[in-house]
Amino acid sequence: MKVKYDFHIHSALSPCAEDDMTPCNIVGLAKYLGLDMIAVADHNAIENVKTAMLVGDCYGVTVVPAIELQTAEDIHILCLFKDYQSLSDFYNAIDFIYVPNKSHIFGNQNIVNDDDEVVGTLDRLLLNASRVSCSDVKALVDKFGGAAVPAHIDRDANGMLSILGAVTDEFTAVELSLTAPKAMLEKYSASHRLIIDSDAHTLDSISEGRVIELESPTPKALIDYLNGL
Repeated sequence: MKVKYDFHIHSALSPCAEDDMTPCNIVGLAKYLGLDMIAVADHNAIENVKTAMLVGDCYGVTVVPAIELQTAEDIHILCLFKDYQSLSDFYNAIDFIYVPNKSHIFGNQNIVNDDDEVVGTLDRLLLNASRVSCSDVKALVDKFGGAAVPAHIDRDANGMLSILGAVTDEFTAVELSLTAPKAMLEKYSASHRLIIDSDAHTLDSISEGRVIELESPTPKALIDYLNGL
Protein backbone atom coordinates (compact mmCIF):
# COMPACT_ATOMS: atom_id res chain seq x y z
CA MET A 1 0.00 0.00 0.00
CA LYS A 2 1.06 3.59 -0.58
CA VAL A 3 2.11 5.41 2.60
CA LYS A 4 2.83 9.15 2.92
CA TYR A 5 5.71 9.76 5.29
CA ASP A 6 8.31 12.00 6.85
CA PHE A 7 10.73 9.93 8.93
CA HIS A 8 13.08 12.66 10.13
CA ILE A 9 11.49 15.28 12.38
CA HIS A 10 13.15 16.89 15.40
CA SER A 11 11.20 17.79 18.51
CA ALA A 12 11.88 20.54 21.06
CA LEU A 13 14.33 18.14 22.70
CA SER A 14 16.88 18.80 19.96
CA PRO A 15 18.63 22.06 20.87
CA CYS A 16 18.60 23.24 17.26
CA ALA A 17 14.81 22.78 17.00
CA GLU A 18 12.22 25.40 17.89
CA ASP A 19 10.47 25.17 21.26
CA ASP A 20 7.08 24.82 19.56
CA MET A 21 8.16 21.48 18.06
CA THR A 22 6.14 19.64 20.67
CA PRO A 23 4.82 16.12 20.12
CA CYS A 24 1.26 17.45 19.90
CA ASN A 25 2.16 20.12 17.35
CA ILE A 26 4.24 17.75 15.25
CA VAL A 27 1.67 14.97 15.10
CA GLY A 28 -1.25 17.36 14.70
CA LEU A 29 0.43 19.04 11.73
CA ALA A 30 1.34 15.66 10.26
CA LYS A 31 -2.32 14.70 10.40
CA TYR A 32 -3.32 18.00 8.77
CA LEU A 33 -0.77 17.41 5.99
CA GLY A 34 -2.17 13.96 5.33
CA LEU A 35 0.87 12.01 6.49
CA ASP A 36 0.33 8.37 7.43
CA MET A 37 3.68 7.76 9.15
CA ILE A 38 6.30 9.97 10.74
CA ALA A 39 9.31 9.58 13.01
CA VAL A 40 10.43 11.93 15.75
CA ALA A 41 14.21 11.51 15.54
CA ASP A 42 16.02 13.81 17.94
CA HIS A 43 19.77 14.26 18.16
CA ASN A 44 21.19 11.56 20.45
CA ALA A 45 18.06 11.41 22.64
CA ILE A 46 14.64 9.74 22.79
CA GLU A 47 12.76 11.36 25.67
CA ASN A 48 9.96 12.84 23.50
CA VAL A 49 9.37 9.75 21.38
CA LYS A 50 6.95 7.89 23.66
CA THR A 51 4.73 10.96 24.00
CA ALA A 52 4.72 11.42 20.22
CA MET A 53 3.68 7.79 19.82
CA LEU A 54 0.80 8.24 22.27
CA VAL A 55 -0.37 11.37 20.47
CA GLY A 56 -0.03 9.54 17.16
CA ASP A 57 -2.39 6.84 18.41
CA CYS A 58 -4.97 9.56 19.14
CA TYR A 59 -4.61 11.20 15.72
CA GLY A 60 -4.30 8.02 13.67
CA VAL A 61 -0.73 8.80 12.62
CA THR A 62 1.88 6.06 13.03
CA VAL A 63 4.93 7.40 14.87
CA VAL A 64 7.99 5.20 14.32
CA PRO A 65 10.37 5.03 17.31
CA ALA A 66 13.61 6.67 16.17
CA ILE A 67 16.77 8.58 17.01
CA GLU A 68 19.33 10.46 14.93
CA LEU A 69 22.62 9.14 16.25
CA GLN A 70 25.83 11.10 15.77
CA THR A 71 28.75 8.69 15.44
CA ALA A 72 32.30 9.19 16.63
CA GLU A 73 33.13 10.40 13.10
CA ASP A 74 30.35 13.04 13.30
CA ILE A 75 28.18 11.12 10.82
CA HIS A 76 24.42 11.24 11.37
CA ILE A 77 22.66 7.87 11.24
CA LEU A 78 18.87 7.64 11.38
CA CYS A 79 18.03 4.61 13.55
CA LEU A 80 14.43 3.37 13.44
CA PHE A 81 12.83 0.56 15.44
CA LYS A 82 9.72 -1.61 15.56
CA ASP A 83 8.73 -0.57 19.09
CA TYR A 84 9.73 1.81 21.84
CA GLN A 85 11.34 -0.85 24.01
CA SER A 86 13.77 -1.75 21.23
CA LEU A 87 14.64 1.92 20.74
CA SER A 88 15.15 2.33 24.49
CA ASP A 89 17.40 -0.74 24.70
CA PHE A 90 19.49 0.56 21.80
CA TYR A 91 19.71 4.02 23.36
CA ASN A 92 20.86 2.62 26.69
CA ALA A 93 23.62 0.67 24.91
CA ILE A 94 25.19 3.83 23.45
CA ASP A 95 28.16 5.47 25.14
CA PHE A 96 27.53 9.20 24.98
CA ILE A 97 30.09 11.86 25.80
CA TYR A 98 28.89 14.13 28.58
CA VAL A 99 29.24 17.85 28.02
CA PRO A 100 26.73 20.11 29.81
CA ASN A 101 24.36 22.03 27.60
CA LYS A 102 24.45 25.81 27.65
CA SER A 103 20.93 26.60 26.56
CA HIS A 104 21.64 30.27 26.00
CA ILE A 105 24.18 29.26 23.37
CA PHE A 106 22.96 25.97 21.90
CA GLY A 107 19.23 26.07 22.61
CA ASN A 108 16.74 24.43 24.94
CA GLN A 109 16.48 20.65 25.27
CA ASN A 110 12.87 20.33 26.41
CA ILE A 111 11.01 17.18 27.41
CA VAL A 112 7.32 17.82 26.70
CA ASN A 113 4.20 15.89 27.74
CA ASP A 114 0.98 15.34 25.81
CA ASP A 115 -0.50 18.56 27.21
CA ASP A 116 2.33 20.58 25.65
CA GLU A 117 3.84 21.20 29.07
CA VAL A 118 7.61 21.23 29.54
CA VAL A 119 8.17 18.60 32.21
CA GLY A 120 11.95 18.50 32.16
CA THR A 121 15.14 19.17 30.26
CA LEU A 122 18.25 17.18 29.40
CA ASP A 123 21.50 18.56 30.74
CA ARG A 124 23.80 16.61 28.39
CA LEU A 125 24.52 18.59 25.22
CA LEU A 126 22.88 16.59 22.45
CA LEU A 127 24.95 18.06 19.64
CA ASN A 128 28.04 16.11 20.71
CA ALA A 129 29.13 12.92 18.96
CA SER A 130 28.73 9.56 20.66
CA ARG A 131 31.63 7.15 21.12
CA VAL A 132 30.12 4.63 18.69
CA SER A 133 31.93 4.32 15.38
CA CYS A 134 30.07 4.32 12.10
CA SER A 135 31.29 0.79 11.40
CA ASP A 136 29.62 -0.50 14.59
CA VAL A 137 26.25 1.25 14.32
CA LYS A 138 24.60 -1.10 11.83
CA ALA A 139 25.39 -4.23 13.86
CA LEU A 140 24.15 -2.59 17.05
CA VAL A 141 20.91 -1.45 15.42
CA ASP A 142 20.43 -4.95 13.96
CA LYS A 143 20.90 -6.44 17.44
CA PHE A 144 17.79 -4.59 18.59
CA GLY A 145 15.76 -5.32 15.47
CA GLY A 146 15.94 -1.90 13.86
CA ALA A 147 17.10 -0.28 10.63
CA ALA A 148 20.11 2.03 10.31
CA VAL A 149 19.97 4.65 7.57
CA PRO A 150 22.78 7.13 6.82
CA ALA A 151 21.04 10.49 7.07
CA HIS A 152 20.95 13.29 4.47
CA ILE A 153 23.92 11.86 2.56
CA ASP A 154 23.63 14.62 -0.05
CA ARG A 155 24.65 17.25 2.51
CA ASP A 156 28.19 18.22 3.47
CA ALA A 157 27.42 18.63 7.19
CA ASN A 158 27.41 15.26 8.96
CA GLY A 159 26.78 13.32 5.76
CA MET A 160 28.45 9.97 5.20
CA LEU A 161 29.50 10.81 1.66
CA SER A 162 31.30 14.01 2.62
CA ILE A 163 33.09 12.39 5.57
CA LEU A 164 33.88 8.89 4.30
CA GLY A 165 33.58 9.42 0.55
CA ALA A 166 31.08 6.58 0.09
CA VAL A 167 28.15 4.78 1.68
CA THR A 168 29.71 1.72 3.26
CA ASP A 169 28.54 -1.70 2.15
CA GLU A 170 26.64 -2.76 5.26
CA PHE A 171 23.89 -0.17 4.75
CA THR A 172 20.94 -1.24 2.60
CA ALA A 173 19.09 2.10 2.85
CA VAL A 174 19.98 5.77 2.66
CA GLU A 175 18.22 9.06 3.28
CA LEU A 176 18.29 12.06 0.96
CA SER A 177 17.12 15.59 1.61
CA LEU A 178 14.13 17.14 -0.14
CA THR A 179 16.55 19.23 -2.21
CA ALA A 180 18.83 16.38 -3.29
CA PRO A 181 19.93 16.52 -6.95
CA LYS A 182 18.02 14.37 -9.41
CA ALA A 183 21.17 12.45 -10.28
CA MET A 184 21.55 11.34 -6.65
CA LEU A 185 17.92 10.31 -6.49
CA GLU A 186 18.35 8.14 -9.54
CA LYS A 187 21.65 6.66 -8.37
CA TYR A 188 20.60 5.65 -4.89
CA SER A 189 17.08 4.56 -5.76
CA ALA A 190 18.73 2.00 -8.04
CA SER A 191 21.19 0.70 -5.44
CA HIS A 192 19.51 1.19 -2.03
CA ARG A 193 16.19 1.44 -0.31
CA LEU A 194 15.64 5.18 -0.38
CA ILE A 195 13.74 7.57 1.87
CA ILE A 196 13.48 11.33 1.38
CA ASP A 197 12.79 13.37 4.50
CA SER A 198 12.53 16.94 5.73
CA ASP A 199 14.93 16.83 8.72
CA ALA A 200 12.51 19.41 10.10
CA HIS A 201 13.55 21.59 13.02
CA THR A 202 10.58 23.97 12.64
CA LEU A 203 6.89 23.28 12.11
CA ASP A 204 6.85 24.93 8.70
CA SER A 205 9.68 22.63 7.56
CA ILE A 206 7.70 19.41 8.02
CA SER A 207 7.09 18.12 4.53
CA GLU A 208 3.80 17.18 2.92
CA GLY A 209 5.40 13.79 2.50
CA ARG A 210 6.78 11.47 -0.09
CA VAL A 211 5.13 8.15 -0.88
CA ILE A 212 6.60 4.77 -0.05
CA GLU A 213 5.18 1.34 -0.88
CA LEU A 214 4.83 -0.80 2.27
CA GLU A 215 2.85 -3.90 3.16
CA SER A 216 1.17 -1.87 5.92
CA PRO A 217 1.65 1.50 7.67
CA THR A 218 3.50 -0.05 10.62
CA PRO A 219 7.01 0.31 12.03
CA LYS A 220 7.68 -3.39 11.37
CA ALA A 221 6.80 -3.06 7.69
CA LEU A 222 9.07 -0.03 7.40
CA ILE A 223 11.98 -1.74 9.16
CA ASP A 224 11.65 -4.79 6.91
CA TYR A 225 11.58 -2.57 3.83
CA LEU A 226 14.66 -0.57 4.86
CA ASN A 227 16.53 -3.78 5.61
CA GLY A 228 15.75 -5.14 2.16
CA LEU A 229 13.44 -7.90 3.39
